[in-house]
Amino acid sequence: MEIIDFYASAASFFFSLLMLWSGIGAGLLVVPVLIALLNTDPLVAIASGSMFAFISKMLMTFVHSQQGNVDWRLVYMFLRICLPVTLINAAFLAYLSESKHHTSLELYLIIGILLVGCLALAALLSDSIKEILAKWPLSSMSGTTGVLMGLTGVGGGVLVVPALATRGGLTIKTAIATSIPIGLTLSLAVSLTLGSRGLVDYQLVISLLIGTVIAIPVGVRLFHLFSDNVINRITCTLIGLALVGLLVKATNLASHL
Repeated sequence: MEIIDFYASAASFFFSLLMLWSGIGAGLLVVPVLIALLNTDPLVAIASGSMFAFISKMLMTFVHSQQGNVDWRLVYMFLRICLPVTLINAAFLAYLSESKHHTSLELYLIIGILLVGCLALAALLSDSIKEILAKWPLSSMSGTTGVLMGLTGVGGGVLVVPALATRGGLTIKTAIATSIPIGLTLSLAVSLTLGSRGLVDYQLVISLLIGTVIAIPVGVRLFHLFSDNVINRITCTLIGLALVGLLVKATNLASHL
């Protein structure tokens, strides 16, 4: 059995660059690809994707922290509500993983990830959606992020960054950097909760991390060279392709129910 999955490592390299530059969560990029292209079980994809996100964001947090980009006061404020909500919902998902109706659960998870992905895509493409999200109170945004992260493992970055930029009064670059340790903590909560049920594929996590280790020094050097608009277009294209793959997967699962 191969320990390293080259395709997972290659995908992780590009996703890690976008995570570093845009603040989009690893789950939103990695989990759909694991499910749709690598045919990974959705529960394993969420658990493994969360473990990967935790480890990769440790490295990113260290880099941004060293450069003074992280507002730790807002990190603590956001996590006060978000972390307990994430843990409760992740525990519920772990409980559901024991269900005998596994195919139905897979379908519901994919639909949930699809909906969160569509919300993220709309927020990235539409200024009006961004404005609506930005007007939410920080406590409401924190709680919603916890629900989405706990149940699907995705959606953190796209909600956290607008909230930090508007309600937290941060520049977009600082909001992106500050969102990373928040995502790190939530990803750890999800991966440990689901990992307690044996749902983490550690060989897959290692493959993903290899791409990240290569990408981080490259991404840090290029962080200020790309405009927000260019990064946004690339991110939207990749998310859109991943969502199409998920839709095909959901259709196939539904036909077997």
